[in-house]
Amino acid sequence: MGFKVTVLGSSGGYPGAGRACSGYLFQNAEGNLVVDLGSGALANLLEHVRPDGLGGLALTHMHYDHYVDIYGLCTARRFWEKEVDPLPLLAPPHASEVITSPLQAGSREEFMRSLDLRGVRPGVPQGIAGFDIVALPAAHGAIDSLIYRISRDGKVVCYSGDTDLCAALVEQARGADLFICEATFTSQVRNRMQGHLFAAEAGEAAAEAGVGTLLLTHLWPTLSGDRALEDARSSFDGKVELAAEGMAIEL
Repeated sequence: MGFKVTVLGSSGGYPGAGRACSGYLFQNAEGNLVVDLGSGALANLLEHVRPDGLGGLALTHMHYDHYVDIYGLCTARRFWEKEVDPLPLLAPPHASEVITSPLQAGSREEFMRSLDLRGVRPGVPQGIAGFDIVALPAAHGAIDSLIYRISRDGKVVCYSGDTDLCAALVEQARGADLFICEATFTSQVRNRMQGHLFAAEAGEAAAEAGVGTLLLTHLWPTLSGDRALEDARSSFDGKVELAAEGMAIEL
């Protein structure tokens, strides 16, 4: 049967003009899963699925450009026209502390009741919304961050979240049909921040992992998408595309 992946947000760091921060919608015959929900991604999600139509949410890490629209999503679900079950949530350690930190103390417990927060055991598959999900730790500086391998019906997607080059990135991407990999920086800049990748490095990881298609995401808004594609293609001979809001890929 396969499944579909739709780009909700592809911008790194902050939403570029007309764009949103990280977010991906995974859909199959059984359910809908969202992976990351950064600034602006919720508005794009609601073009495809109602707030009560989600079967799960998986967050790679607790930087605002990957999770902040959880507040709008949970508000919609809490005050929906009928009672909605708590939303299964995969997230790194200490996610609840980060999520509740900007909320008034008296509302934190009630807000978290709208979520079914599930701990992640690295390398152990979990089933959510009809998908099998395996998480491994990323290399994103001092913050806990995850790389997800998501599969169904023999089709595999690896989503890097934010990460530096590391063994887990290649392991999670190994043989994936689609590798959604961060490419925050291009050769337009000389140095990059720790915990992120050049587009050429995303290509190197794709080549080592032997993926089918490399989809570049999390590009810094002021950098060139054409340059990101050129850089990645210099190190990966397979199919390379640049993520854009609304893009849908069938697997």
